[in-house]
This record gives sequence, structure tokens and C-alpha cells, in this order.
Amino acid sequence: MIDVPLLIRDLVIFLLVALIVNLITEKLSIPYTLGLVIVGLIIGFVGLAPEARLSPDLVLFVFLPALLFEGSWNVKLSLLRENWRAIAFLAGPGLLLSLIVIAIALHFLDQLDWLTAFLLAAILSPTDPVAVLGLFRQLHVNERLSNIIEGESLFNDGVAGSLYQVFLALVLLSLHGQVTALNALGQGISLFLLESGGGILFGAITGFLISQGLKRIDDPVLETTVTLISAYGIYWVADVLHLSAIIAVITSALVLGNYGRRIGMSERTRSDVDTFWRMLSFLANALIFLLMGVQFHPFARLLFSSPALSTWLVALFAIAVVLLSRFVLVLVLTVRSWISFPGREGLSFLPPLIKQPLPRAWQLIVFWSGLRGALSLTLVFALPVEVPSREILVVSTYAVVLFTLLVQGLSIRWVLQRIRHANARRAKAAEESEASKQVIVDAGSEQ
Repeated sequence: MIDVPLLIRDLVIFLLVALIVNLITEKLSIPYTLGLVIVGLIIGFVGLAPEARLSPDLVLFVFLPALLFEGSWNVKLSLLRENWRAIAFLAGPGLLLSLIVIAIALHFLDQLDWLTAFLLAAILSPTDPVAVLGLFRQLHVNERLSNIIEGESLFNDGVAGSLYQVFLALVLLSLHGQVTALNALGQGISLFLLESGGGILFGAITGFLISQGLKRIDDPVLETTVTLISAYGIYWVADVLHLSAIIAVITSALVLGNYGRRIGMSERTRSDVDTFWRMLSFLANALIFLLMGVQFHPFARLLFSSPALSTWLVALFAIAVVLLSRFVLVLVLTVRSWISFPGREGLSFLPPLIKQPLPRAWQLIVFWSGLRGALSLTLVFALPVEVPSREILVVSTYAVVLFTLLVQGLSIRWVLQRIRHANARRAKAAEESEASKQVIVDAGSEQ
């Protein structure tokens, strides 16, 4: 039985801690998610909240819909269209490439069976731009670069979520001898197409119908409530129908955020809804990252148990293969050369991956900004207890998330500033070179 007073006490304490951490990190100009992780780790190791736990249902049905809806609600389709090639590649073929690279490396380095390796790869594939985009806004980073990274995270959340559901189903079926290596691929593809395609269709239809209903309501409180019901209701119904609930919520939020808010909401209502979802997203992120640190303590004991060496190796390999997959992805994305027929110069049969290749400086930012966060933690905690090597999967995910947040997240500001200074020096050198050329031309004309 749930101890309600204890639950309320912990909730108030966690939210108060999150508020204080947010105020401090804002003064220090560092992402608040990093501060929350560190404070959560301290709380966990000290043992201040031993009863606090992230259950699969809490993560999947309370935190995840809010994070997905808020992230999609604020995305402008007009901006996505400008960089659709890069975003489509990163969230589609690029994510599959990363998935395969991670799974192959985990299979051979960590000796995980193929299905478990692909399951962990799906968990580690989605990126989390919360910390990165906050710094981008502070440092006024190029809007196109911010849009590409945000768009990648939005859509690869949906794809990775669907792949996670597919591989989890296959793993559970394999435990009962209902799937073999020969038919796993066929079942996986059919499940993915059914769940993702159904999720897109269901989300688009419900988003359109709800948008039409919003035209008949003119009350900010009621319209905000409608968006709340949409996020959680669509997620729940899609899950019951065995569709991709993640993709359904993302699709419906995109429709509502770009169509429903335009035809059915006043300016005041839009502002109220934006404020409400920013607050809900902050609360969800705060609780997830705090509880992540708190709940790391039981799994940290695995690192110091008798088979600690193997556990450390699994965690380190997971970090290495995630970085490797990101490097391969950026390398493929930034290929500029076309493949030509022999003897026919300039004739190509493959178009460039993106219309405007990414500048060299952006390649490093895209690589180093591939942080993992709330969704990866959400997916790994939702794993049923009967999944083989579940504790190893949790520890590996923790290792990757902590590394990307604490190492990449804390150093991304330095990387951005170094790149900005280097660009400024190159621009100044170019101006001085141009000025010197002009002086030579002027001197020649005088002679």
C-alpha cells in the first residue's frame, strides 16, 4: 500500500531541491540537468531518501508522455523543413547505423547475445538535447545548428522508442522459445512497421480531431486541460492498441503545436499552454534526474562486487561504442563527395546526403552534443525483471548517461567557446589579408 504522506513529503523535498539546484546552476551558467544528477548522486550515497524508486510504470506513464509532448509541441515544422535532409538522415538511416554499430560492438566486446545487444543499442540510441540547447541559447549558437540537433532528438526518440519495443518483445519471446534467429529479423521488421506506422497514423488523426475541437472552446484553462488529456490519453490508448505510444504522442503534439494552436487558440491561450508545458517538462526532468542519482546507489554496488572487473568493462565498452557510433554517424553525414561513373566526370548517381554540408566546426559540435539522458533512463528502467542481464543493462545505461552529461555536458561550453574564438581569429585574419591586398592594389594604381 502506498504511503501517501511519505510520497508527498518526498515529492516536496525533491521539487524544493530541484528549484534550488536550478537557481544555482543558472548563476553558474551550467545546465541544470547536470546539477540535478550530481545532487541526486549525493542524496543516494548519503541515503537521505532510501524509499525513492523509479518504477517502470511511473517512468513510462507519468514522466515520458509529458517530456515527449512538450518537446514536440514547441517544434516548428517550418524550421524543420529547412533542414529536413540532415534531420531525416540523423533520425532515420543515421540512427539505424548507430544502432548496428553499437549492437555489433556490444555483442563481440561484452559477449551479449544478439537480441540483448540490439535491445541495449536501442536504449542508448536516442539523444537528449536539454542540456545542449540551453547552452546554445545562452551562447547564441547558429539557429540552423540548434534546429538540426533538436530535430534529430525529437524524431530519433520516436524511432528508438519503437525499436526498443520491437527488440524487447523479441527478447521476451525468445525466453519462451517462440522466436529463433532466422525469423527474428522478419518479425522485428513487421513489428516495427506496424507499431511505428500505426503510431504515426493514430497520432495524426487524433491531433487533427483535437485541433478541430479546440476551435469550439475559448477558455485557456479548458484548452490547457485538453492538451494534458491529449498527451496522456493518446499515449495510453496507443499502448493499449499495441502501437508505438512514443511516436503517437510526438505526431499528435506536432499537429497540435503547428496546426491546432494556430486555428483554435488565442494568443493568451498559447502563452498559457506554453508556460504550463514548460513547467511540467521541468518537473518531469527534475524528478527523473534526481531519482536517477538516488537510484544509482544500489546499482553502484555491482561495480564493487566480486565480478566488478567485468561490470566495469561492460560500462566502459558501452561508453566507447556510443562515442564510436556517434563519430561514424557524423563522418557519414558530412561526406561531401559524390560517387561518379568511371570515365564520366561529374556524372553522379547518388545525391549528397544534405543540400548544405555542415561546416567543419559544426561537425565537432554535432559529435560532442550527442548526450544521452531522460529517455534512455526511462527505457532501461521500464525493462521487465525477467529480461536477461537486466542489471548489466541498467549499469551500462547509467555509465553512458553519466559520462555524456558530466563529461560532454560540462565541456560543451568550452568547445563552443573555443570554436567561436577560432572562427573570430580566422575572420580577423581574412579581413587583414583582404585589407593588405587592397593596399597593394591602391599602391599599384597610384604608380
